[in-house]
Amino acid sequence: MASGAPIQNGSILPEVATLWIGPELDWLHQMCLSSFVHHGHKVTLFYAGSDLAPVVPDGVITRPAADIWDPADHGHGGAPASMVSDLFRLYLLKQTEMIWIDADVLCLQPFPEKPYHVGWEPSGTVNGAILRLPKESATLNSLIEWFEDPEFVPHWMTETQQAKVAEAEPGKRLVTAFKLVRPSVGPRALKHTLRAKKEKRFISPAEVYYPVRGVYTDVLFSPFGGVEPGLTEETLCVHLYASMIRGYHKKHTPAPGSFIAEYAREIEFDIAP
Repeated sequence: MASGAPIQNGSILPEVATLWIGPELDWLHQMCLSSFVHHGHKVTLFYAGSDLAPVVPDGVITRPAADIWDPADHGHGGAPASMVSDLFRLYLLKQTEMIWIDADVLCLQPFPEKPYHVGWEPSGTVNGAILRLPKESATLNSLIEWFEDPEFVPHWMTETQQAKVAEAEPGKRLVTAFKLVRPSVGPRALKHTLRAKKEKRFISPAEVYYPVRGVYTDVLFSPFGGVEPGLTEETLCVHLYASMIRGYHKKHTPAPGSFIAEYAREIEFDIAP
């Protein structure tokens, strides 16, 4: 085990990592990364789309994404950023011992060291915002094998969708599948394959990673509360679903008493929209 690894209650905490493509991180994403640092995790942010690393909170390490995987080297050079993220996390899991976290996940307590970190959403889907699969996982290895091929047509899509994807120009079928049904290379691929490879039993209940549905994220900014009933002793984090949060909340300081404001105060994070 690497020296200097974080320890919590006598146990070594797993490292966590994410990918950032684009401009600087806003305060919301910085707070999320800070939350993992606060709880003792070693945090690495891999970056792409720029030669310069973005500014990150204290305690966060930055590394070029190409250290793990370069989409251009695997026929995916023109893939959208979110598709690159879906693929990158698979290679991260195969090459490291890190847990993948989306950059908009707020850590509530240290993540335990265990081989599987994957969870149901309240809606019955499987989300990959928090993801760890063992290197020998049949799910992980199947997904990597399939997605290595830019011509791959996801067989979990409907027959009509597969027919549309098959009409794509050479080398563009997988990216066409993503553009047609965005979750086809992420959550739907994960759910289908975990089930097909008999790893469904490792999926944690929604309360562990996804206690708040994406459509209800406004409640996180309400000074009147409403989040707490969904949190239990088993809840490790809250996925903020940043893309679904109203622009107003991102541009203004959260109201005192709101979940976000109180959490920022707890970890001594200075919110500066």
